[in-house]
This record gives sequence, C-alpha cells and structure tokens, in this order.
Amino acid sequence: IMTQQERLHLSEHFTLYEMMRSGTAIENNIPNIPNLQQEQSLRHLAIDILEPLRRQFGPIVISSGFRCQKLNRMVGGMPGSQHTRGEAADIVVNDVERGLRMFAFIKARLDFDQLIWEPLGAAVPRWLHVSYTLRRKNRRMIL
Repeated sequence: IMTQQERLHLSEHFTLYEMMRSGTAIENNIPNIPNLQQEQSLRHLAIDILEPLRRQFGPIVISSGFRCQKLNRMVGGMPGSQHTRGEAADIVVNDVERGLRMFAFIKARLDFDQLIWEPLGAAVPRWLHVSYTLRRKNRRMIL
C-alpha cells in the first residue's frame, strides 16, 4: 500500500514513488525515503528533465532515482552520487535508437548537470544517467 508521500506527484507524470522505488531497498528492508530537500531536488529533476523527455518521446521508465546512502552503497553507487541528493535518474534504454535520440535531445535542449551512457564502456548501453542540480550552475558534463 502506497503512503500519501509516495503517491505525491512531483510533476504531471512522475510520482515520488517512481523516483524512490528500489527492488534492492525492498529486499533488504532499507527505508529509501528522501527528506524535504531531496524531494525538492527530485521535483526539479522531474519538471526540468523528465517531463520534457516524456513530452518528446512518450512514457519513460526510471530504473533508479533517489537512493539513501545505505542503498547507494549496497548497489555499488559512487560515494557522493547525485542519486543520494535526489538530483539524478537512470532512464531505462530498451531501444538503442530511441536512447540515442533522447541523449541528443537532452544534450541539445535541456539544462543538465551530467549525462552518461551506462554502464560505462558497455557495447550496448542499458540506461541513461541524467542529473540536474540547483546547488550551482549545471555543468553540462557528458561522459
């Protein structure tokens, strides 16, 4: 059963639940709940990055959004990952052609902090990591 907080819409099409859902957290009984500041960062990520993507490409699936520190360590995330701040989302890429178009759209049209094809060095990328921050000017860094 979803809590009132989880049902909360961060933007027109994205709920807080989508941005905090994690199989690893559920399996390991880790409460993966953002604080208000992290929730606010997720809201800006949803409004400024995810909504324009959805308008352009239709529904998108987030495989990983917010991660508390414990969950981030458990999934092998980088220490200090923007996921732990609510500033990053991993978007599932099941169609490489569509993924390439999303990558090009973000690069050309959106203000982002980091844009990464992942896993790094894979022949076929499985997800697109994109981040957005309000803490400083977004770096528009592509890896």
